[in-house]
Amino acid sequence: MTAANQQIRIDEEVLRAHVRSLEDAAETLRAAASAASGGVGASAFGALCGSLLGPAISSLGDASESALTTATALATGSSSGLKSTVDSFSDVEDKAVETFRAMEGTGR
Repeated sequence: MTAANQQIRIDEEVLRAHVRSLEDAAETLRAAASAASGGVGASAFGALCGSLLGPAISSLGDASESALTTATALATGSSSGLKSTVDSFSDVEDKAVETFRAMEGTGR
């Protein structure tokens, strides 16, 4: 099959809804990363367990914050890239419609 005999349908509204979903996900992830950055002090586990659990939980919190920050960047980049793609498709479609209408008007 060649591109000439394929029908490609791009639903701009569906893609823009996906952009909004990615932006919402990025905001949720950003808030979670911010919450994870607070850390938990050793005193949160009492005198007996604090020295054992404090460092382990802090390490887990640091790893969680890093993963959430990376996921935020991924969602933000994906939404930005998809938005640019949708905008480009929309521009190309608008120009194609203008061109075909002009051709019809001149009898081509």
